[in-house]
Parts: sequence; structure tokens; C-alpha cells
Amino acid sequence: MPADYGKIRDENIARYGWDTAVLDLLGQLYSERTHFIFELIQNAEDAGATELAFELFADRLEVRHDGRPFTEADVRGVCGVGQSAKSGDFTRIGQFGIGFKSVYAYTSSPHIHSGGEHFRIETYVRPYPAERLRGDTAGTVFVFPFDRGVVPAPVAVREISAALNGIEPGTLLFLRHITRLRVGGVQVDGAVIERRPAGSIPPDRIPSGRHVILSTGRGDTGGPRRPDEEWLVWHRQTSSPGLSGRQVEIAFRLGTTADSAALDLAPASGLAPDAPGAGRRIARCDRSPLNVFFPTQKETFLGFLVQGPYRTTPARDNVPEHDPANQALVRETAALLADVLPELRAGHWITAEALEALPLEAGDFPPGSMFRPLFDIVREALASAEFIPVAGGLRAAADVRLAADAALHPLLSPDQLGAVYAAGRPVSFAHPGITEYRTPVLWRYLRAEIGVGEVTPADVAARAGQAFLEAQPDSWIVRFYAFLYRFPALWQAPAGPDEAPGPARTQPVIRLQDGRHTAPFDAAGHPAVYLPGPVPTSLPTVRRAVAEASPARRFLDALSLTEPDVVAEVLQVILPRYDSLDYAGLDPAQHEADLDCIMRALDGAAAGQRQRLLDRLQETAFLIGENAATGEQCLLPPTRLYQRTKELEIYLDGNPDVWFAGDSYGPWLTQLRGMGVRQTATVTARRPGPAGHVMIAVDFARNERGLDGFDPAADIDGLEFALRHPSHARSEYVWNVLLTPNRQLIAGVVERSVLQSFADPSRENVRSAIGAAAEREAWLPGPDGTFRRPAELSLDDLPPTYARDETVAHALEMIQPVVAEAARQLGIPADVLRGLSAHPDLVAMVETELAARAQAPQHQDQEPPPPAWPPSLP
Repeated sequence: MPADYGKIRDENIARYGWDTAVLDLLGQLYSERTHFIFELIQNAEDAGATELAFELFADRLEVRHDGRPFTEADVRGVCGVGQSAKSGDFTRIGQFGIGFKSVYAYTSSPHIHSGGEHFRIETYVRPYPAERLRGDTAGTVFVFPFDRGVVPAPVAVREISAALNGIEPGTLLFLRHITRLRVGGVQVDGAVIERRPAGSIPPDRIPSGRHVILSTGRGDTGGPRRPDEEWLVWHRQTSSPGLSGRQVEIAFRLGTTADSAALDLAPASGLAPDAPGAGRRIARCDRSPLNVFFPTQKETFLGFLVQGPYRTTPARDNVPEHDPANQALVRETAALLADVLPELRAGHWITAEALEALPLEAGDFPPGSMFRPLFDIVREALASAEFIPVAGGLRAAADVRLAADAALHPLLSPDQLGAVYAAGRPVSFAHPGITEYRTPVLWRYLRAEIGVGEVTPADVAARAGQAFLEAQPDSWIVRFYAFLYRFPALWQAPAGPDEAPGPARTQPVIRLQDGRHTAPFDAAGHPAVYLPGPVPTSLPTVRRAVAEASPARRFLDALSLTEPDVVAEVLQVILPRYDSLDYAGLDPAQHEADLDCIMRALDGAAAGQRQRLLDRLQETAFLIGENAATGEQCLLPPTRLYQRTKELEIYLDGNPDVWFAGDSYGPWLTQLRGMGVRQTATVTARRPGPAGHVMIAVDFARNERGLDGFDPAADIDGLEFALRHPSHARSEYVWNVLLTPNRQLIAGVVERSVLQSFADPSRENVRSAIGAAAEREAWLPGPDGTFRRPAELSLDDLPPTYARDETVAHALEMIQPVVAEAARQLGIPADVLRGLSAHPDLVAMVETELAARAQAPQHQDQEPPPPAWPPSLP
């Protein structure tokens, strides 16, 4: 028996009044007028319908479903505002009260035929009986004539047809009853959307979820089908206070292996290729709006879909995120995700692409935002459990590293990577599909949020230590060299003094013939290892089996390594042997062989090699030296030795600070002198400048120079000892060979000025250390054969074999010949006469005194006073 439409109408007139103009706003609740389509789908779902059809005509829209027929309560609800027989049932999503009123955007008098109810509604709330439809009227039928003047029928057809053509398969995803939705009619591409369970994925891969397929065909038009959508869906009954009986859901979209292969995102933990469901992969959703059974305008940024009975705005097109009930539903959804993640792992669903479907961008989920709980749940799971895809499985973040270059994957196994990083356990690279460029969001997330470290080629070159490398087989070393060759920055020489060399130049990457490892270059950048040649050598060489492998040879050639030569053997083998050798341990035969090799190297070395070899020889103690005083022998560098000659033996004999080169070095004297062995006494003095002066100091307001080549700091090796221990031959050698040729270094004038131009200078007579020692010591033979100080002798007193050098004699303040003769005749010491010459004022005093005495009368018996000789000289 139908409802009493008159009674309901009268009640509504009493409730809402005769003026219903305010109700005109109900047709404008939604930003899009066609939103009423979803309201009708909701009503059909609440009625338990399994099939729903929309048929568009030029003047009306008809909607049919097979759900529960209308009751009087439904009639009252569809004619009321905010009333519904379902208002207390949170599991039902449609309310005839407000939501249904959205149809009034296009119609003024909707007709409803359901079971025994046949009525139309006018002015929103007033039902009137309607004629039954002809033909098949099973189920519920809504007829919406386009009779609103503000929206002409052609406009209504255009808008509604576009909306029907745009219905996505996902509309049915979270519904419980409707499994088939058909659209057709004017300007509508006839289509049938179906939701059906699928059994192609074994239950053990989704034990608590369900596999749903959404398909779209072209209905009766026979057009092409759209590709099916496949989803994995999980649900959870809420347990939060006030939410009892409600349900939250999450759904992951499935792609195919071909989709993933295009991005090299193959599964991390494999199923057999022919296993059920092996061809499907979880894929990220391009859009993931929050669903309240249907999509809302609230974007979640999750990469998968979430659904729940969230509180919405009155227009049901948005969701208040700070609503306590909505926040509780988000927490329930996070708890559901925490349960689903282990199930995905156990079901072999976790791939790089699947991880990218999770909330990874921290910027999309700041603290306090609506969906932050899901971000936190995912971070906790991925940081602590085995969720990171690696080749052949899943690993925990602590046991995973990110490979900065694809070449690292085939180079290092988990055991090797763990050894390189001294982890004490295997460490795997993340799956090759996870790269900074293919999966940038996941890459950043693993580094910044989970703390997974990145491994670069430079890291491997620097961390691969000697023990690790020596434990690897030759075949791996060959692959390692091929790897290094790909990255020139790892092995190139520095471009400038402030640039560090590539790590492979200083790390022990080179495998020697005996299996040990060494760096290819020493600290100075010189080769420390050589390529194996055709003949044996004592030099370190690369293992032949490695050097002959072409992938390795490219790297070795790039380092400019060469086969060994005699210079290299001296530098790398012979001289290092003397670094820790003393004379007692010297093998004479080996020493002779070493010298022969050294001389051959010097004779055959190119210019650059020769200088490098000389530098090394001059700092190496490899020559036998004999002490000039004790005869003791020891090993010394060439620059510490004198060549044993008759003249040097005369000069240096007995000097404990002097060492002569061994007598056995006669055949190599020329080469030894080239190394720094001295054949004359060493004279140390600064060279004069272009003007002939020696610059001593150039500073602010302090400039000094020695005039005419004089250097006050000049010195002669061994001179002090020779002068203190004179002999006739030694003194003659010092006079003729050392002092006479270096007369300008004995004494001279030092000029000082505050100006660099030396304007207005002061001058001072100065003796050098050479002059001071030669003037101070008694070392020159006098006429009686005894050794006297220079000031006690004149040139004429020296033996005839001494050079007659007035400059040296003057510098040493020797007695001049005329002064000596005057002193002899007058009986006045020569020093007094030289003093008078240097002080003319004393001469005037003497003349005055003589004149006074000549005028004073003297008695014959009075003796004159004795002369005051020598007068005291200042």
C-alpha cells in the first residue's frame, strides 16, 4: 500500500511553510551541478542495489537500480530536508534529505517509481501521486525531467553526458553492493563498469586483503574495452571511542611486470615467473584523493587510496582535517597500514615501485598535518624491519647502502661491501632500480629519513684497504681495475699544488707479483711499481696475470706505469736498502754491484731522471767514509765526503769532523764528484750582485751590504782546525790555496743605510770569521821556524813558496816592509809606529814634546829623562 502523499505533503507544508524560495539553494550545494550523480549512486548503494543504470534522453534522465523498494520512511526522507530513515546508520553513505536535493539543479519535479510507490515531488518537499510507468518497472526508477527554466534541456544534456562519460571505474572500488553500473543515452558513450572479485592471486599473498578488478566495457555499443584496473584492498573495523562499527580501508593499485620493467623496477624478492600473480606489481597512484566512499577534493599525497566514513562539509566535497573524529579515523588507517606492510612483504609485493607508493615526501606530511600518522608508521617500519629491496630479497636499512653508480653493483657482493665498510656482516646495495635519477623521491627518503648511507666510487677506492684487496682473487682485481678506469678522477694526478691526487694513486690498489698490494706512486708522486717486462727484475711489478688482462691493462696504462729501467731499480730497490743499513752490515760484493748499477743509471738517465736520481743520491748514506782523525769508517751521503787527495790530506788530516771517501772508489771519482763528493775545501759565501756588492740585509729602514764582494759571514770548512794545528805544508796550503784566491772574504767594509739606495750611508771595517781566525791564531812560520801570528810577521818573513799578496797581508795586519826597517833602525816596536800612523794627533804631541825639550837648558852632569816608549795607544 503506497504512502499517504497528501498527509506527507500537508505535514511538510506545516513544517516548511508555503514559501519554499529558500529551498531553491539546495540545488546549488555543490560546486559542480552534476555531483548529484554520486548522490544517486550513494542512495542505490544504501538500498543494497547490485546494478545501477543511467539513461540520458533529450528531455530527461532516468536512473534505475535493483535495490530495496521504497518504504513510507523513504518517501518522507526524499521529500524532507535533513531527514532520512538511515540517519542513524553510519555504514550507509547516502541521505535522501540534503544530498538528494542536488537533483534540483536540473529538474523541478523528479518522479520516483519503486515497488508500490509512484509519486512526483514538487517545490522540493511536496509529493503527489504519479502515473505508473509503462513496461518493465522492476526495481526503483528515478525520472528527472529537464524542466528548470534556468538550465535548458540542451545544456543539461551536455553537462550530464560529460559527467556520465567521465565516471571512473574507481567509483565502485569501495562500495559493498553495487557491482555493475551502466551509462548510456544521448551523447553518452555507452559503458558498463563492473567490480568483481578475482582469484588469480593466491590467498597466501594477501591473507587479509581482497583482490578487486574494475572493468569498463562499451555496453551495447560494442566499442573497445578500457584496460581493467586491479586493486588490493584491506579494511579494518575501527575501535576508537565513538567510531564503533565504522570501517577504514586502503587500496593499492596493481600494475604489470611490463610497466615496472620500463623503469627497471623488477621485484626485489622473486616469485617464479610462472607463479600465480607473478606478473603484477604494486604501482603508485597518480592521484590519491581521500575517499568517503567516493573521491573528495582532499588530496592525501599517499600514492594509494584510503577510505572511511569521514565527516565532510555540508556539500560533501571536502573533509575538515582537524575534526577529532576524522583524526581518529586517520589513526585507525595508520594502524591498518602498519598491519598491511608486513603482509605485503610476506606476499612478495615489496619493490622499489611499491615503496614509492608509500608516503615518503616529508614536505607533504609536516608534523601536525592530517596524514602525518601514516608517514610516521611507514618511517618506523622501513627504518627497523626488512623492507629495503636488494638484489634477491629485502634487507633492513642498517644492512643496506645506496650505490651512487650502477657500476658498483657487479663489483661488490654483500660480503665484500660489508668488509669494505668493516661492518662485521654482509651489507647489500639497494636494488639497482633504486637510483637518484630513476627513483629520486625514494632515494632522498632512504638517505634523509632512514639514514641509509651512499657509496660512491671514490668511497670504494679510498676504503678498499690492503687486507681487503689482498684477500680478493686475481679475476676480481681485474674487474676492480676496469671499474677504476671508468672514473678518471679516482686516479688522475693533481692539476695543481693545492689539489689532492685521486685516491687510487695513494691507496694500495696495485697487486704485485707475490700477491701483496702497494700504492702505484710514492708520496712525491713517483712510480712505486712497474709493469712486468720480458726479463726478471728485483723491482716491484704488477702481477703478470693481472697486467696481461686487457680490462686491467687500460687502467695500468692510464697510470703511465712502465716496464722497469736501471734508474727505477736504483731508486726503488738499491737506495732504499741503504736507508736502514750501517757499515757493519755492508756486503762488499753487493756494495760494489750497487755502485756499478748506480753509475750505469747516471750515465744512461735522461735529463729529468738524472736530476731526480742525483737528488736522491745526495741524501742517501750509501758511500763508505773514513774519518780524517780516527780512521773510523761509516756510511755517509756524498755531500758529507771529501775526495782523498794529497793537498786535502795535508789540510784536513787529523780533523775529527772530516770524512774522506773510501779509497776503493777510484774508478768512479768523476761520477762521485757529480754527486757532491768534494775535491777542494768548501768555501761558504754569498754571491755578490751585479754591482759587485753582497747584500746582507734588506728591511724597513735597515739595509746592509758588503762592498766589493765582502761577505762578513763567509767561512771555509776546516779552517779553524787547520789554523790551530799548523804545519809548514798546511800553512802554505791555507795561504796559497784558501786565503789568496778568497782575499776579498778576509776583511772588508760593511755599508749601512736606512734607504735602499744606500744614500747617506755609514761604513765600518769588519773582519769575517775567516779573517778573525787567521788573524787570531799563530800559524805562519817565522824566520826562526816557529809559528807566529800574522801581525808579528811581514811578507818578507814568509818562506819564498808563499804568494806575495799585499792584500792578504794588509787584511791580516801583517808588518809592512818599510815599517819593519824603520822599527829596526829606530829601535821602536813596529806596532808603535803603526799606531802613530793610524793616529796623527799623537805625532803632533810627540813633535811638541821634542821641541820643548830642545829649548830647555840642561847641565852637563844631568842626564836626560828616558824616552816614554812606547807611548800608550788608544
